[in-house]
Amino acid sequence: MLNYMVHKLTKNNLRTTLIFAQRHCPYLEPKMADFNVRWAFNIKTWTPTYDEILSATSYIQPEEKKRLDKFVYQDDVKSSLIGRLMMRKFVHLSTAIPYHEVTFARDEHGKPYLVGAGDIPVNFNVSHQGDYSVLAGHKERNIGIDVMKIEPPANKNVPEFFRLMTRQFSTHEWRTIKGYSTEKEQLKCFYRHWCLKEAYVKNIGVGLTIALNKITFVINTFDMSVGNIVTDTQLYVNDVLKRDWKIEETLLDDKHGVAVAIQIPRDSTIEPVSYSYLNFEELVKEAQPLHPPDATFANSFLKKEIKPF
Repeated sequence: MLNYMVHKLTKNNLRTTLIFAQRHCPYLEPKMADFNVRWAFNIKTWTPTYDEILSATSYIQPEEKKRLDKFVYQDDVKSSLIGRLMMRKFVHLSTAIPYHEVTFARDEHGKPYLVGAGDIPVNFNVSHQGDYSVLAGHKERNIGIDVMKIEPPANKNVPEFFRLMTRQFSTHEWRTIKGYSTEKEQLKCFYRHWCLKEAYVKNIGVGLTIALNKITFVINTFDMSVGNIVTDTQLYVNDVLKRDWKIEETLLDDKHGVAVAIQIPRDSTIEPVSYSYLNFEELVKEAQPLHPPDATFANSFLKKEIKPF
């Protein structure tokens, strides 16, 4: 579990007081549905100005900014930047940690986590692919999210693509995928299953290093639509049904599917959460600079290529 320790009481008395107040006076908490949130940002709708890039990159840690500068395309910079800003916003709002004191590091699999360990639980996961960056966050439960663009494979026909991916899916999953009559429908089902697997392994924190064909998702609702959250997909690991796992699936639009995997006690319930579509102004509403604006980075970003596809 990702936690943050309230430390140096004498220096952070205001923060400690706020945290105490939030725990004992629930009406003071930000209204974020108990901090069980789903956010989506369509990067294709955001054409950042020089000033926006200048400010946005001052809100993230210097080492993250350096990672961004290595991308060739503007689209990849935007996707990753939005993900980092989502993380900071969620942690700040759900923990009362001052924005400029939120600090992230990466584990051995490259997954971001909140630095420190203490008694303020917060769990989050981000994903970006295609046109979207997304975040799932929960105050108490580990959570994984993945977004996937539904598109033909690059430089391969569908049968060859499926052949190369044979070992990544169980027999049941391939039966489901190939049960559709057209390649378009098969691809849509393929990406749905891949999205589910990514969400699960991101939750358990091992990356794609386990035998994916030992993880089986049994789909019960085959038709998905934008905004309608499907919650009856079942998870099996080594042919054992995992009853304490809850799966949420929906379409963000007709080309992007998203899945969330969250583990809860068997005697508990959790309501599915609809996605809030953020714009840039909403995303950085609480933001505070961590370092001075970097004109060199902003100019470098504006010179980067835009993806031709």
